[in-house]
Amino acid sequence: AQCDYQSITVTMLCREAGLHRSTFYLYYNSIDEVLREIEHEILEEIQHFADKMNLFDTTNSSLTPSEIFANNEPYMIDYYKWQYSIREYLNPLLSSYGDPYFIQRYEQIVYDNTFPALDFLGYKYNDKEYAVRFLAGGVIKTNQEWLLHGDISAEKLVRIQRSMLI
Repeated sequence: AQCDYQSITVTMLCREAGLHRSTFYLYYNSIDEVLREIEHEILEEIQHFADKMNLFDTTNSSLTPSEIFANNEPYMIDYYKWQYSIREYLNPLLSSYGDPYFIQRYEQIVYDNTFPALDFLGYKYNDKEYAVRFLAGGVIKTNQEWLLHGDISAEKLVRIQRSMLI
């Protein structure tokens, strides 16, 4: 059943999952605890992909930004395919009714993996903080729109993002 988060009860969740309430309470104390665990697992996986991609590896200055991006395209495509596979969880978390903690943590992961790249990419901003926050917000909003509509492939999304970034 589809309903907003605030109206979900333990009874509703257990009925939908085919569990007894007592089984739920063996593992969780509340619906909020379930949500936090789901959020934590998703954020860990996002961080794992970010670490694997190392999109802007500033240690190898012999590569151009385009080469670095091209080297990471397979990881990015895998990342977006993974996101699409869990869109039933991500869409509510990224919506205006979602948990602000989740969105802030997601932005922080994008931020942490983007900030070092600005110098490498040749951007000359007086205040990189604003530039990176702008970029992080744009990446997340683009992902959110794509997850809602899903009208293009992960490969095409990566090409679009590449054209916007480089």
